[in-house]
Amino acid sequence: LEFAVQMQCQGCADAVRSVLREAPDVRLLELRLEAQTVLVETTAAAERVRELLEKSGRRAVLKGMGGSDDSKQDLGLSGRGDTCVGFGVPTRLPAANLGAAVAALSGPGAVRGLVRFLQVSPTRCLVDGAVDGLPPGPHGIHIHEFGDLSRPCD
Repeated sequence: LEFAVQMQCQGCADAVRSVLREAPDVRLLELRLEAQTVLVETTAAAERVRELLEKSGRRAVLKGMGGSDDSKQDLGLSGRGDTCVGFGVPTRLPAANLGAAVAALSGPGAVRGLVRFLQVSPTRCLVDGAVDGLPPGPHGIHIHEFGDLSRPCD
């Protein structure tokens, strides 16, 4: 699993390493402070790893996932190396080219966010992201399949 993790300094990186050391089923493969990325190998669910990373006090968003080289099941990290529009970082798409997308969100005031869509099978899409700067209270998000906003919320 590859995550974008908000890390500004060596202390941030050390905090991330520390929480990952506490999880016996998560192995840190690479932590790149300058790129704000963390790559792990695990049998745990992506959501559990994201929660672990956020225990360090940093926001984390899943960027990609893939199977082992032996499994022949490619979900995102072994294959062609493309650059994901909006993220500006290398993202390898599945061999079957099921697709991936990233939406950078901005709203009124300080509302900002990033949502990643990873098509993991013809019928399943993994959606993961974070939105910051929202006032307390309930909020909603609408996803339009083709980006057509001519009939909002229909």
